[in-house]
Amino acid sequence: MSTSTTKKAAIAQLCSTSNKFQNLLDIAVCARMAKAQGASMLFLPECFGFMGEKSGQTLEEAENPVMEDTNVNDSEVTESLIATVSGKQEQTRVKSGDNKSIFLLDALRTIASESGLWISGGGMHVSGAPPDELTGNRRVYNTHIILDDSGGLRALYRKIHLFDVSIPGKVQLRESATTAPGKKLVVCDSPIGKLGLSTCYDVRFPEMYNPLVKEGAQILLVPSAFTVPTGSAHWHTLLKARAVENQCYVLAAAQCGKHNSKRQSFGHSLAVDPWGKILADAGGYPFDGQEETSQTSAQVEDTPMIVTCDVDLSAIDSIRQRMPIDIHRSNATFSF
Repeated sequence: MSTSTTKKAAIAQLCSTSNKFQNLLDIAVCARMAKAQGASMLFLPECFGFMGEKSGQTLEEAENPVMEDTNVNDSEVTESLIATVSGKQEQTRVKSGDNKSIFLLDALRTIASESGLWISGGGMHVSGAPPDELTGNRRVYNTHIILDDSGGLRALYRKIHLFDVSIPGKVQLRESATTAPGKKLVVCDSPIGKLGLSTCYDVRFPEMYNPLVKEGAQILLVPSAFTVPTGSAHWHTLLKARAVENQCYVLAAAQCGKHNSKRQSFGHSLAVDPWGKILADAGGYPFDGQEETSQTSAQVEDTPMIVTCDVDLSAIDSIRQRMPIDIHRSNATFSF
């Protein structure tokens, strides 16, 4: 039973590709499911609208930096999204699409206003970043946005920590080749509580989360597209740690499955409570200590989907009163 301090959150799991229209239809399906289950807000993973095969595609497909309330998508795109959210038509698979005529922010505004949901768009590439100082190459910002239930832009966070990782034979990614780091932390009010925004690789840097909590964050967001090797080893552990040490809810929408011939993501969209208990797990590839079964294999293919959880803000207050970590932290002194 919901109380005045309890709201339902819906955390999406997607397998985004280079086809923006299909990705948006998948998001519209998630919004329809979230609305039917009584959620107040829908959380989307990093790269929700586009996942390319090459770094050059990221630059080519970047969104316009202008974030005003505009209506620029053609009527066919808008009508398809509205019909999918409302359930008037089933999701239609499309083989190809003209990405140049599709604008993710405008589409997300349509989905938010039609569904009546607030939406966390966990990461899209937006042009306007300064070029690389050494090479002069063009770069974008990896941008996490919050929209209200009428499609209004409430917050914008640019990913600070960029994923430049080389694991021989497993992972070779250099996000900084095309992406410039952000510099500002962001908190934002929402129907389910005050949000502290971050994105994917940020989760490995705990020092950025305590300032968010000091600014009032009750729910930490970690939308992601974790690789399978790093996700298997660290995903659950990192998210539980951020929840426990900050005494906050952590909501982490994730990409899952094979996006193209070069990229696949770990999955396991998670909701973790302030005590470190996992409230919801959408499943995905097996992780350390979990055996692969026919069920885990099926979960990798089960997108788009959502999991839901109840966010009870009174639980945060109770835990913080019984174990006042922040008071203890402020009194701590260190020496060598």
